[in-house]
Amino acid sequence: MSTAPRHTNKEIDAALEYATGNGWAVLKSTGGSAHAWGVMRCPGDCPQVSIWSTPKVPENHSRALRRAVDRCTHRPGGGEE
Repeated sequence: MSTAPRHTNKEIDAALEYATGNGWAVLKSTGGSAHAWGVMRCPGDCPQVSIWSTPKVPENHSRALRRAVDRCTHRPGGGEE
């Protein structure tokens, strides 16, 4: 089990576990934003990815988070389609 903050949605939480397992940092927002739960940051210089608190379709958001990790060029085998 990683030390990533836990999201209330199980699909998104699983995607965050996947991200931390691949070297990404998951940072929970400390502000009072109604939309952003936090951000994921790549160990390299890829753009950070916002994690929504209540996405309309959590499964789609979860897949988008995993896709960002898979497309990262800073991990072995990353960036390939």
